[in-house]
Amino acid sequence: MIPTLVRRAAAFLAGLALALPAAAGTYSTDYTDLWWNPNESGWGVNVIQQHDTIFATLFVYGADGAPNWFVASAVQPTSAGSQTTFIGTLFKTNGPFYGATSFDPAAVKAYVVGTISFTFTSDTTGTLQYVVNGTLVTKSIVRQTWKVNQLAGNYFGGLTASGTNCGNGVTNGNVLIVGPMVVQHTGGQSDTTQVTMNVQFVSSNQNQQCTFTGPYTQSGQLGSITGNWGCTTNNQGSFTLTSIQANVNGLTGRFHGSDQYCTYDGYFGGPRDVQ
Repeated sequence: MIPTLVRRAAAFLAGLALALPAAAGTYSTDYTDLWWNPNESGWGVNVIQQHDTIFATLFVYGADGAPNWFVASAVQPTSAGSQTTFIGTLFKTNGPFYGATSFDPAAVKAYVVGTISFTFTSDTTGTLQYVVNGTLVTKSIVRQTWKVNQLAGNYFGGLTASGTNCGNGVTNGNVLIVGPMVVQHTGGQSDTTQVTMNVQFVSSNQNQQCTFTGPYTQSGQLGSITGNWGCTTNNQGSFTLTSIQANVNGLTGRFHGSDQYCTYDGYFGGPRDVQ
């Protein structure tokens, strides 16, 4: 750990939290995405999450091969505070012809056909289970990836984390590495892309820099990086950055790493710099 930052970071953590852009979901990992089973291309489930509620649309096929469309408008945690398991009522709907000159909402009818549930085993994997008129279906699902997000740009942010299991004369505490951050992302839309993130900051009244680098992997709207980091303060180690969400406002992710002093768990990211 960087000893001077450990002692000074606590006063700045709340301020940095206000600066970092929030993920789309404030209740849990944001499960909003198109989910599917790669071995069964042709059907899928759209998940839209707002706070603790999921709206799901399921597109599958009936026994006659005809397309079927089911919806669940209020899929919620199975127990208070659960952030990985959600359940709701599943409906089949019909309504006015899409080519009609006007749409009559009163003509839309929804019929209960069963239930739907999601059990997410990680940020990018889960199990879908649904019942339609007594038929139980259980499927493994993952996020579907269409394009690789591009992270390159100038930001203001960095790392805020708690240091534990510290040694080599360093005590447990918070660490803050924050300042102008330049992100380079190479590889285009290939399967293997590389990200390098340079964060400039001040420690002991001296300008310092930490560099985080590693291959980037995309899964649906989320990304991850597993690589190495090193600083001009002589700190060096490995890290994993998961649940990376990037948009025109900035990027965020969950950080886990270690160096010769401590193990770190926290958050990484920042808003885009206007420069």
